[in-house]
Amino acid sequence: MRAGLELTVLELDAGGTARAARGLARALAQRSDVDLVALRQRGRVRGRVARGLVRELAWLPLGLPAQALRAGLDVLHCPGPNVPLRPGRVPLVVTVQDVLAWAHPEWMGRANVAQHRLVLERVLPRAAAVLTPSAFTRAALLARGGLAPERVHVASLGVEPRFAPAPEGVPGAGGDGPAPYLLAVGTLQPRKNLEAALAAFERAADAGLDHELVVVGARGWRDDAVLARVRGSRHARRIRLAGFVDDDELVDLYRGADALLFPSRHEGFGLPALEAMACGTPVIAAAAGALAEVVGEAGVLVDPNDHDAFATAVLELLGDGDHRARLRAAGLRRAAAFTWAACAERTVSAYRAAAGG
Repeated sequence: MRAGLELTVLELDAGGTARAARGLARALAQRSDVDLVALRQRGRVRGRVARGLVRELAWLPLGLPAQALRAGLDVLHCPGPNVPLRPGRVPLVVTVQDVLAWAHPEWMGRANVAQHRLVLERVLPRAAAVLTPSAFTRAALLARGGLAPERVHVASLGVEPRFAPAPEGVPGAGGDGPAPYLLAVGTLQPRKNLEAALAAFERAADAGLDHELVVVGARGWRDDAVLARVRGSRHARRIRLAGFVDDDELVDLYRGADALLFPSRHEGFGLPALEAMACGTPVIAAAAGALAEVVGEAGVLVDPNDHDAFATAVLELLGDGDHRARLRAAGLRRAAAFTWAACAERTVSAYRAAAGG
């Protein structure tokens, strides 16, 4: 099977979609039954706007289908929303990470909504196969209509081996001092609902919690309000905005945290919850989107709009060592079920179906 993987998403996304594409690419490259061809926009175009115009007007509609044809591909896979409007003669496989652009466009930037609605929505009915990272996203996509269920496949995401508990005798890292901390991970944008994590942290701190809150994530869309909320917090001196961090630092931060707070309003999968569990960190997440499917009973699921419930969950978790130990063990077992090898296996199955068996 000669499969082309279009990797524009790696330069456009610093979050979960790019992480998913990298994880899948590594797993596919290790298979003996797949000849993986990485496809990228060629040429050096200076400037973000100019490169974007070349991508949308030349690379995706013309360059990508032509390259796929010349490479003799059996399938062309676009793991993000950047797809050719006309698939061409090579069977097209498209991954839809979430249905946010249709379900809650107010939580996305206009450019992303336009990409989904003006291009991706038109391409999906013509794709040979569609992949989703969760059964939740598959069901939401099928509920919109226009897609045959047999062409929509679930390939759950995986977790890199580096996301694991600290070696015995090596304490978790990530803190700048002796203070324990809670962790929040996600690009700063409205749907990540950092306000809930902040409110829960503040109320827990008011109740005597001596922890800090570490927030990991690049700046995103409409983040001014949440940054102002952090600066105006009555516990602002105990909140650290770490920004974007590399995976090595992220592993250390997971390992050192007493809990991950993940109150996102909508996730097509929810990699931070999985990565935290793989590191042995208890998870308090929103009972929304695909998070229940990922976390299961291995974490605490809370209404993302109920800040008091989040604060209560934090206090109960940190006040009960046995509860933390149970969640740590359950999270490790849960995370072990999600591997990139399994994701690649399901993806290749979709490739075979797209290529006619």
